Amino acid sequence: MNHWNAQAALDRLEKSRSHERALTELVRDPLSRCLRLGPGLEIPVANGELISEAFDGERRPDDLLLGRLDGHIWWARSDGKGGADLRSLDLPPGQTQLAMMATALYEWHRSNPVCARCGAATTPDRAGTARRCPQCGHELFPRTDPAVILAVTDPADRLLLTHARGWPGNRVSVQAGFIEAGESAEQACHREIREETGLTIRELRFVGTQPWPFPRSLMLGFETRTDGTEPCLDGEELAWGSFYTRKGLRRAVKEEELALPGSISLARQLIEFWLARGR
Repeated sequence: MNHWNAQAALDRLEKSRSHERALTELVRDPLSRCLRLGPGLEIPVANGELISEAFDGERRPDDLLLGRLDGHIWWARSDGKGGADLRSLDLPPGQTQLAMMATALYEWHRSNPVCARCGAATTPDRAGTARRCPQCGHELFPRTDPAVILAVTDPADRLLLTHARGWPGNRVSVQAGFIEAGESAEQACHREIREETGLTIRELRFVGTQPWPFPRSLMLGFETRTDGTEPCLDGEELAWGSFYTRKGLRRAVKEEELALPGSISLARQLIEFWLARGR
């Protein structure tokens, strides 16, 4: 499907994270780069690429070691002055992986997770990919919440797009929801569509996955069909929506009646896959 389905371009350097000597060598590497995220975790970009600077050789407690990409060692800090929302970007695959990792880890660290054993405050560990309790030594790792995202088409091969309450402007997307405890991904697909749209789906087809660090999700993408032609939206999560033909969607986007998800998202890729299969 895309670069998320192949071996990662980013080497996360796992074997170096627990060894201070190895980390010191990486800090001093002349090819080390620093990605400085803004206060709201904005990503510094220019001309479709990440903006980075030479690493200063001094590792701070909250610095993140992202890994090696294209011969450079990449670090991240959250002391930048601004940038772009990650969801609005279209970066090269390796740089997308860097930005996703940095955003996901800082989202987690900023939640100030306490020790699950003794309740004490924790501190960053393993160059940012873990936290450790200084009181009892317990180690914490970031949690990932699985969610499903579905492209639903009707008997006429029209695509269902909806607008969620709280979204800006006229943005629309395909359907998504979190997997609940004791539930499979496929069961979550059926439940979410039934609860939010009143439709029954069939012929589920798995497409692929993508990390989504808002705040810490793993999106599991599916395509599916329904025999229904008119959604009955729940009115709570979804404000409005409808099935669209390819021609109708292209026209609505061109005339700015609708806005699609950013190209970095699996939601947008599911929409593009559907568009590419017909006129």
